[in-house]
Amino acid sequence: MRIGVTGGTFDPIHLGHLRAAEEIYWAFGLDHIIFVPAARPPHKTDQDVAAPIHRYEMVSLATVFAPYFSVSPIELNRPGRSYSAETVRELLKLYGPETYLYFIMGVDAFLEMSIWKEAGEILRLAQVIVTARPGWRLDEVEDTLTPEQRRQLGNPQFKYLKISEVTPELSQEGPVPGLVLLVEVVSLDLSSREIRQLVEEGRSIRFLVPDTVAAYMAKNKLYQRSKGITSEGVQGSLLGGWEE
Repeated sequence: MRIGVTGGTFDPIHLGHLRAAEEIYWAFGLDHIIFVPAARPPHKTDQDVAAPIHRYEMVSLATVFAPYFSVSPIELNRPGRSYSAETVRELLKLYGPETYLYFIMGVDAFLEMSIWKEAGEILRLAQVIVTARPGWRLDEVEDTLTPEQRRQLGNPQFKYLKISEVTPELSQEGPVPGLVLLVEVVSLDLSSREIRQLVEEGRSIRFLVPDTVAAYMAKNKLYQRSKGITSEGVQGSLLGGWEE
C-alpha cells in the first residue's frame, strides 16, 4: 500500500493544503492520504493554536467529500509533544511492512525541518515530497540549506520536478531513502495566519476554506477576538452571505 501523510497544525486547514494533497495523490498514484493534525506542536504553546479537537474536526469536515482523504487522531491520542518521526514509525507499524509512506510537506516547513527531532529518520523511513508555496523557489532549496542543516537531515539528495514530470515509472518505483522530491504543484497563495486575521476582523473567508470548515469555525466562535462581533454576524461574514 502507498500512503501519503501530511501533517501540520491546520489552524485552520484551507484550500491550499487540500489542493497540494490532491495533486500529489493523483500524480504519484497513491492509495490514500492521511491528514495528521499536530496535537501539541513543539514550536508552539497551547495558547498559540486552537484546541486539538477543534483542528481535528475541521480537517475531518474538509476531507469528508474525498474518499481517498482521511484524518488520523494518532497525535491527539499520544501524550506529550507531537513529533513527526514518532508518527511515521507508528504508521508503519500500524499498516505493516508492505506499506510505503510518502511524507508530504510545504517548502516553508521543510526549510525548518533540520531542527525537528530525528529529522533524518523521517527521510530514511519515508519518501519526503516537498511542495511549492507562493514566494518560494523550489529549485533553489538545495542551495539554501547550510552544511549543518544538511548534516542534521542526513545529507539528503534532491530531485526537482514539475508535477507534469512525475511519470508512471517514477511514481511506481517506491520511496528512495534520503531522497527529497521537490515537486511544483498549483500553489494557492493562502496561509492559516491570514485566515485567522480575516476572522478576527469579521471579514469573509469564503473560497479560502471549505464552507463546512467556515460554518464550524463560526459555530464554535474560533479565532473571534474582536469585541462586539456576534456569532451570527460572523457566520454570515465567514460564509460570504451564503446562509443569508
